[in-house]
Amino acid sequence: MPTTSQWFAQSGGNLIARLWVPQTMNVALMKPSFVPNIDTQLRFSDVAAEEVAAGGGYLTGGLVIASRQISYDALNNEYNMLGDDVIWGPGATFSTRYGIIYEQSTADKFLWGILDFGQQYDVVNGYFAVDFASAALSVAAGPPV
Repeated sequence: MPTTSQWFAQSGGNLIARLWVPQTMNVALMKPSFVPNIDTQLRFSDVAAEEVAAGGGYLTGGLVIASRQISYDALNNEYNMLGDDVIWGPGATFSTRYGIIYEQSTADKFLWGILDFGQQYDVVNGYFAVDFASAALSVAAGPPV
């Protein structure tokens, strides 16, 4: 008989979610030509060459996600990892398609997530924001695997 497994709703996702708050987490913006690969990209050094160049209101390494918090959604058995919106501007001038969420506070700078903005954005002397109410990371606690 095949064996299935499942995290306990309040523990599996919570293990990852508990790391979200104490770490310093950043969002870095990537060039539109960036090709995400969730199988081979583990550390920020694996993707740094594809980061938006410094200048035009963008600093290498991106911006810190402030006021990180977690909430548990019992209906969907998942933890939501939230934070303050991250905003570049005024005067931001760059092109991007993806954002990378990563641990800024560790030596390895592990990657946590890829934000696909759905299209290339060409920002000219303006603002660019990542809205964490809509781009929140979620860690599912179920169903069985």
